[in-house]
Amino acid sequence: MSLNQNKYCVWFFPVGTGSKGGDAILIELYDEDDNPYVFLIDGGYEETGRAIAEFLKRKYQKPIIYMMINTHPDLDHLSGLKAILEDRDITVEKIVMNRPWKDGKLKPEHFKDKRITPNSLAERIKNSFSMADEIENIAKCRKIILSPAYSEDELIPGVLSILGPSKSFYQKYLLASDKTPETWINEWNKPYVKATMTEDDYDPNNGEIEWFDEENTSEVNQTSLIILLEVGNEKFLFTGDAGKEALEEAFNQYEKLNKKNSTNDFTTVQLPHHGSRKNVNPELLRRLNPCSFIISCPPEGEKEGHPSRRLINKLLEINYRSRIFVTKEHRFVFHKGVKINASPQTPQGIHHKMDGKAQ
Repeated sequence: MSLNQNKYCVWFFPVGTGSKGGDAILIELYDEDDNPYVFLIDGGYEETGRAIAEFLKRKYQKPIIYMMINTHPDLDHLSGLKAILEDRDITVEKIVMNRPWKDGKLKPEHFKDKRITPNSLAERIKNSFSMADEIENIAKCRKIILSPAYSEDELIPGVLSILGPSKSFYQKYLLASDKTPETWINEWNKPYVKATMTEDDYDPNNGEIEWFDEENTSEVNQTSLIILLEVGNEKFLFTGDAGKEALEEAFNQYEKLNKKNSTNDFTTVQLPHHGSRKNVNPELLRRLNPCSFIISCPPEGEKEGHPSRRLINKLLEINYRSRIFVTKEHRFVFHKGVKINASPQTPQGIHHKMDGKAQ
């Protein structure tokens, strides 16, 4: 694929209503003959998928999605992909997604329950990830290529790469999740507990912002694909719902692949899990120096930390020049060489009240 390096669109679609959000990212690349190649990373909820389908049908006479990618099998990332696959006016050529019952390479001996067989294990995990199972069945019926992805893979050489997770990391966090049977490794059996957050006043002159290092995201989120898009002089990092450990592994993988000891050349970084502070820490943030951060978040997500006002303030504390954009109800686009009728958006500023310690 010989791309026009001076022409692209990266669309972040709004997902969800109220405090429920998700991810849906549409990428349009062009070859030297101006032929479009459409990629989709996650699809939000069902209504998001339908909105993306209508967007594509308005724009293209016969829409083709060259590659559909699912970062991880949560419904706020996966349901819209199913809606698009069910639209017969849209052709999908390839699906990239990890199927936990198959690609995790889990075996009965990983679990405490000795009655588990390979077949019963696969069925139990399929039931936990039923939407992913439905998508695999649709792919089989429509003869769509379906393949897993790990940090060793380049989806489009020099253009679209997977930085994480590795196969071993994926298996470990899948085993530790509450979606699989109880493993015999006790330290991994940590159910995810949702917490409510308090609220703090913020005074920029009152010392360094406190960070709560003990907070973590769910194990299934840790299995998210972390994806790098390189086009022209731009490097877009898409993080799904990846957590701190997943990001650290991906950053180290990037440094290894590029034979360098820095990750500060990403130009646009999507902050994971709708801007949750549980997925990052100041050390990871200091390894980044992008032109822009983007957060896919719902209209009223702040009360649940999506996005975290503490995270936004921390980013601005680390680098006051940080440009942080949020989707909420609005579609957001990064583009070059394409005329787009879009209203300019204002970056996030300091929040004078921010989310406090979780309870």
